[in-house]
Amino acid sequence: MLYANGRLLPANIEVDQGLHDILAPAGLPNVAVYSEFLDQPAFSGEAFSQTMATYLRDKYARSPPSVVIAVSDEALDFSLSRRVRAFPGAQIIYLATSAGHLRSIAPLPPDVVGVPVQYDFVETVTRALDWHPGARHLIVVTGASPWDREWEARLRAEAPGLAPRVTVEFLAGLPMGELHKRLAALGRDSVIFTPGYFMDGAGNQLLPREAVRRMAEVAPGPVYAPYSTFMGTGVVGGYMPSFRDMGRETGQAVLRLLDGVAPGDLGLLTTMPLTLRVDWRQVLRWGIDPAAIPSDARLEFKAPTFWEQYRTLVLAAAAVVILQTALIAALLLERRRRRRTATDLAQSERLMGLAAKAAQLSPWVWEVSQPLAPPISDPSHDFARVFETIHPQDRTAVKQAVQRAIGEGAELATEYRVLSEDGSVRWVAARGRADGPSGQRLIGVSLDITQRKEAEFRAEQDQTALRHLTRVSLLGQLSASIAHQLNQPLTSILGNAEAAQKMLERQPLDLVELRDICADIVAEDQRAADIIRQLGALFKRGEAAFTPLDVKQLVQDTLALVRTDFLARHVNIVAEFAPSLPQVDGDRVQLQQLLLNLLANAADAMGAVPPLERQVVISTDLTDGQIRVCVADRGPGVADSDMERLFNPFWSTKLGGMGIGLTICQSVALAHGGSLSVSNRPEGGAVFCLSVPARIAP
Repeated sequence: MLYANGRLLPANIEVDQGLHDILAPAGLPNVAVYSEFLDQPAFSGEAFSQTMATYLRDKYARSPPSVVIAVSDEALDFSLSRRVRAFPGAQIIYLATSAGHLRSIAPLPPDVVGVPVQYDFVETVTRALDWHPGARHLIVVTGASPWDREWEARLRAEAPGLAPRVTVEFLAGLPMGELHKRLAALGRDSVIFTPGYFMDGAGNQLLPREAVRRMAEVAPGPVYAPYSTFMGTGVVGGYMPSFRDMGRETGQAVLRLLDGVAPGDLGLLTTMPLTLRVDWRQVLRWGIDPAAIPSDARLEFKAPTFWEQYRTLVLAAAAVVILQTALIAALLLERRRRRRTATDLAQSERLMGLAAKAAQLSPWVWEVSQPLAPPISDPSHDFARVFETIHPQDRTAVKQAVQRAIGEGAELATEYRVLSEDGSVRWVAARGRADGPSGQRLIGVSLDITQRKEAEFRAEQDQTALRHLTRVSLLGQLSASIAHQLNQPLTSILGNAEAAQKMLERQPLDLVELRDICADIVAEDQRAADIIRQLGALFKRGEAAFTPLDVKQLVQDTLALVRTDFLARHVNIVAEFAPSLPQVDGDRVQLQQLLLNLLANAADAMGAVPPLERQVVISTDLTDGQIRVCVADRGPGVADSDMERLFNPFWSTKLGGMGIGLTICQSVALAHGGSLSVSNRPEGGAVFCLSVPARIAP
């Protein structure tokens, strides 16, 4: 956000609020908004412009902006002239920029877009003259800064269109004291129009809103203005755009740009709409006929009527009176008819129904008939009818839960799927208990939990996708190692094939050696196929498949994937395997992904360690029925302050790290009934240990 003026300018504050009205609810975790201010007209000139461009370039050198929002004419001019130096590659959106200024600098580059604003000076003054029919003089007040001079030139060009209704006089660039004397000396047949000013003729600087407030205090006639931020300073009003709406429109454009929409396809407004805003207190002060104010005008500072202010309380009080009267009448009637008990019971049932409806609960009564039991009096309570609507795969579990609740008096708590008539499936959670002397009746409530189940399913899918993403990312980092493993069998195959070709040219043929060569080619081809099959399993995205696994073989296969990468990074691998380890039940791909993460982190941790001292030790052991696989490095270790946050999602000590690798490793360990721990070695470095239960032989 590049503002031409200072941060306290009310228009800038409203633009910022409008922008965040759109961006904040969008929840963009990877998008940051920064604000910069050129502080014009207090600071200007070529040297200052170059200094600001250098400052912005250096400040955002490591994180250059994707979008620059230029607020007002001066900010757009700066962005265009200093774009290459300060904002290379950024798209520019302008706002609060006058249509006349845009015409003067056209044509704009294709990636510079926005919504211009066209202030309607003539329409505002025309409306003022309609409300003040006795007005004969129009006084236009402007200041001495470059911004003020631009407004003066624009107003002088449009003022002739007001003749012959009024005579127009310009008070431009006067010192504040002299200006106030001139205004105070005006007659009541004068109307003042001003855009405010940043600098008076004596060089004093102030905000335009404050300048307008001081003019309104001394002027004997009504004051009109073009900016919504002047409302409340004493001006009557005018046709004004909303700076907050400008910020919202720009926020929508930013979201579409970040979604990949081309600047020319944003569908922006051709110009910001103007609204007639009127200060009701000034209407009363200057005797303006309320009937002359258009119905679509926005009235501000109008005190609400009694009905507008207390309508809710009046309606509530009336409702209370009516309800009390009705209740008293009902009680008298019930007492007279001796039905008070029945009425209380009916009222209680209604309240229970409302409470159940508010909690989205459905009460039910199930009659669980026995073979020799009498017919059920209410067929709607027949559990057999309910049972038919339950999904076939869930009927056994529901039936067992019902039998346990009836036979043991236990509470019924079960979740099951229900098949609707249209074929859709809903999830229902039922809670209840046995009721009645026969013990064959259950009463309870049910709750539709379809949305919760769908959310759980989506969360599980997202976690699976995240694990797959990190696995593919790791394989991309190990691309050199993978290429080396494939290159070895392929080189051997090529060498054997070339040797066979040369032997075929000699006579007599040595068939024994040819058979050996063919056998070598087949063996190396199978070796390459095994490598590709293993990589394909890591790339494949699917559900976990638990099978018996040899931990030593799993570790060796994983080390084969990283060996070439570790050689390139001068990392020595030491494997220490415990003898005769039992197997574990687990998913090969997930466990291999976990080990790849730990090995990659160990190598990354030793980036500052001298190459001859870089060593990763991977060891296995069996303790109390738990197989442990530990990965130790010689890096700086883990700081005590980071131990508790190490497995938190999206927290990382690596520059550019996503912070999800160790989180996924921990979830994989928990999914296998194990755990993942970390500690610092006394001799230096960190050690991560995976513990999983050993497989119990059948």
